[in-house]
Amino acid sequence: MSMRVYSTRFDKAKRILVGEGISALLLLEPKNIYYLTGFYSHSLDVPSAVIFSGDNEATLTVSRIELDRAAESSWINDVRCYYPYPLKTDEKNEKVDSVIDSISAIIEEKGLTESIIGVELSQLSVSTFESLKKKLPKVGFKDISKSVWEMRMYKDITEIENIQRAMEIAEKGLRTAIEIISPGTTEIQVAVEVESALRRAGSQKALFESMVVSGSKSAYPYAIAGNKKIEENELVMINVAASYNEYCADVARTIFTGSPHKKHKEIFEVVKQAFNNSLQYAKPGLPLGQLDQVARNVIKEKGYEPFFIHPIGHGIGLDQYEPPIISLNNTDKIREGLILNLEPAIYIPEFGGLKIENTILITEEGNQVLNKLPIETM
Repeated sequence: MSMRVYSTRFDKAKRILVGEGISALLLLEPKNIYYLTGFYSHSLDVPSAVIFSGDNEATLTVSRIELDRAAESSWINDVRCYYPYPLKTDEKNEKVDSVIDSISAIIEEKGLTESIIGVELSQLSVSTFESLKKKLPKVGFKDISKSVWEMRMYKDITEIENIQRAMEIAEKGLRTAIEIISPGTTEIQVAVEVESALRRAGSQKALFESMVVSGSKSAYPYAIAGNKKIEENELVMINVAASYNEYCADVARTIFTGSPHKKHKEIFEVVKQAFNNSLQYAKPGLPLGQLDQVARNVIKEKGYEPFFIHPIGHGIGLDQYEPPIISLNNTDKIREGLILNLEPAIYIPEFGGLKIENTILITEEGNQVLNKLPIETM
């Protein structure tokens, strides 16, 4: 990733310092560290941290286990390490410390021991926060979780490219599911093939267990694949996610084994129209809640409003579910650079569920759908 990208991200971090009236940012959430430094640690038992105080010389501290990789993958010049375990047999008094000790030493070195420092309280464990307060009793900690989410909300060109690549991978997995689903196969058999296809296509990790649920099970939004056999003439909902360079993609389609009944076709058309209507309003300047409103109006007019039981969508990026949540009560304005997942759905108990999920990029003129897989899968 280019220095220009990180320079832009540091400019965003500086704006948080000014806007929140704080002297430094202390970030411990791995995705936030990655966003600012280029280093991603998947290990929670040896945490990392970045301290940014607006001088463009951020300090990254990691466990000794991660030091070499952090120094190589991060563009940060000042990379430190702490020793959570003794590593030398000939030194009885070798110092063993923690990420909290390392953070404290860096804050003292920077002269910030009596400053106000911003932290992501929504991401920190209670024990970590209590340890910070005990170690740095004169520091005033301020929750800047919302500001950090807003920093990540609007995507740069590198992020857009990563999400597009992740989407290509996810759609390969979904195409695999559509190709192999047939009466007699089990949901798990399909899910295994999907996850194998995702890995072969380049997905780094499983964001969630691929959702392949059939018949009445598809009426449960968070159901998972089981040993149930897929029958003739029933709905099968497929939800697949992939990741590329830590960025996520999430796509869903609903198919029918056999010939869809009149009601299935009707519900599919309702959900498709709900998606298309929300797409028309996905442009800068309009309130986010309006995307949910216009989709919900379509579903309400056809008598299915009680069965649309979640907001129409959410942001996506380093996390599969990111702000903004696109619900009726969100009055924030749509802005260029948002990447949103729109997922209108109807879930009818004892009948089944039907969902379409696509990802869009908000552009200066309106929006761009990032998916290539047609909606018309039924």
